[in-house]
Amino acid sequence: GMLRLVDEVFDCWFESGAMPYASRHYPFERPEAFDKCFPAQFVAEGLDQTRGWFYTLTVLSTLLFDKPPAQNFIVNGLVLAADGKKMSKRLKNYPDPLDIASAHGADAVRMYLCNSPVVRAEPLKFKEEGVRDVVKDVFLPWYNAYRFLVQETIRYEMGTERFAPNPDSIQVSTNLMDRWIISESHCLLKFVREEIEAYRLYTVVPRLLTFLQDLTNRYVRLNRDRMRGTHGQAEACTSLQTLYTVLLNITVLLAPVTPFITEMMYQNLARALPDGHALKAASVHFVMIPAFNPEVMDLEIAVAVRRMQAVIELGRTCRDRRKVGLKTPLRALVVMNSSQDFVKDVRLLQEYIQEELNVLSVAYRTDTNNVALSAVLNFKLLGQQLGKDMKRVKQAADELSQDELAEFGRSGSISLCGHHITSEAMTVARRVESLNDPNLETFGDAETMVIMDFTPDEELAQMALAREVANRIQRLRKRVGLLPEDDVQIWASVIPGLKGTGALGQMLETRRDDISRSIRRELRIGAVEQAGGMEVLGQEEFSPGVDDGERILLTICRRSGKDD
Repeated sequence: GMLRLVDEVFDCWFESGAMPYASRHYPFERPEAFDKCFPAQFVAEGLDQTRGWFYTLTVLSTLLFDKPPAQNFIVNGLVLAADGKKMSKRLKNYPDPLDIASAHGADAVRMYLCNSPVVRAEPLKFKEEGVRDVVKDVFLPWYNAYRFLVQETIRYEMGTERFAPNPDSIQVSTNLMDRWIISESHCLLKFVREEIEAYRLYTVVPRLLTFLQDLTNRYVRLNRDRMRGTHGQAEACTSLQTLYTVLLNITVLLAPVTPFITEMMYQNLARALPDGHALKAASVHFVMIPAFNPEVMDLEIAVAVRRMQAVIELGRTCRDRRKVGLKTPLRALVVMNSSQDFVKDVRLLQEYIQEELNVLSVAYRTDTNNVALSAVLNFKLLGQQLGKDMKRVKQAADELSQDELAEFGRSGSISLCGHHITSEAMTVARRVESLNDPNLETFGDAETMVIMDFTPDEELAQMALAREVANRIQRLRKRVGLLPEDDVQIWASVIPGLKGTGALGQMLETRRDDISRSIRRELRIGAVEQAGGMEVLGQEEFSPGVDDGERILLTICRRSGKDD
């Protein structure tokens, strides 16, 4: 027969654009049901739909109702091959998704994508190493914090009572790091709620990952000894309660992004919750996001911790410049800042600075008159922008007064020879005048200078060696496969050298208590054979680098016939 064109047929995209009405057979059936759900709360599609579905949706809804078809449009970008080209089955220019999920886990793939430009409607060049980095940089530290909580909770229950979550004990904690991480946790709960309700999904995962870094790199790292009971069982209980609460909250928040690892953690964490608790359910995916408590949100503590961390980073830079590792103790650190509030905050957290930088003392100076400022230009960047004016701008930068440089440090911009110069093109270097001691190293940022004393002495050398002995004992315990609660003895003896001076034996006797505290077990001095009836589980012999040829022998043993 004859085929005839039907003029009334629209482009197929208009059928898609009519979806809100056609799916409910509007206006021919149940118009009241349609009125309740139009416009939709959100629609979601890829960036390539901007001129397709999104366009026809908007055209039809505007013509029919003079309103948009949805309250929110969620747009994702395109996932491209690693070389930036479109993924192609013919070219096979992308890895098999099933192989990626099998090798690294579906959770790692999900987090990689949810924390990528795709969520901001930008293209992503998919790379397998990005998925691998999620496992290494996010999942392993997160899981190690969870495992540490489980291990230390078992140790706590062996020594005293059964562990049970108690929010009241956390809120009355006087430890600033406890109060800080709880405050950050509730700020995070508030942020996630607000951002999700506003459909700003691209801001959520980056903030969750920042919090995980704060939890693992700061809170757990700086409070590990408290959780192990070094400061008493009461402090151990409070710190474990804090870590438990924070881990439970972050597990619930991350469940939509990483559904499998969070389910595994939650099933164990929820065992400690009493029946009827708001966060206890058959699955983490049945748990609502916890409500935030504005009473525990303390912005002043957050500022204090940021200031503490800034000092720690400056001190680490000083060590890096001198190529002196953190295992080597130093005599003193001087913190210079003109703000009394800054000094007050840092002083409150001084014990953590001493621990992180391995310094014996910290002093403070608010008189910064002997700190000289100078301009440092980014010639590579400015050379392209200024051309022949580069020489004039450099001369003008060299002639800036101390006040002008200080103002530039605060504002981040200045006008030189008619050119607008920003902090990307120029930075401010700081140095302490009249500092002639070669053993002193200085470094600073826009607010603070630190001076670190690298003067060597015998006591510091002994402390460094004692720390190395403690670290080697812990690594030996791990190689042997011991658990923290295993009942073993640890011995240390000195193997004499041809030019032995007895320095190592003196160090072991002098620093025995320090080493015992570090390994949380008595260090016995001498050859294990003198104890009798012992089964050797592992040994390590090492030279600590002294010139007399002496060596240290470490031995882990237990009574013969005794099970772990």
